[in-house]
Amino acid sequence: MNLDKLITISVGVIIALSVTMNLDRIQTLIWRAQAKLIYESRTETWGSPRFFPRESDGHEAKIKELKANAIKSE
Repeated sequence: MNLDKLITISVGVIIALSVTMNLDRIQTLIWRAQAKLIYESRTETWGSPRFFPRESDGHEAKIKELKANAIKSE
């Protein structure tokens, strides 16, 4: 879908909503959608940026230690 078509469709939807509903309700819906988008795009929901283990991290050693302890406890 081209950006031109998207803009045309969104303008049409806004005009149709403004004819059938009052503008205060439409503005409230837009604000709620914006707030939801901002809330969902928080950086704390992105996960860890570390895709590859680092030697200085010690993460590999911790995993091996946890696996060894799990095997011993069985």
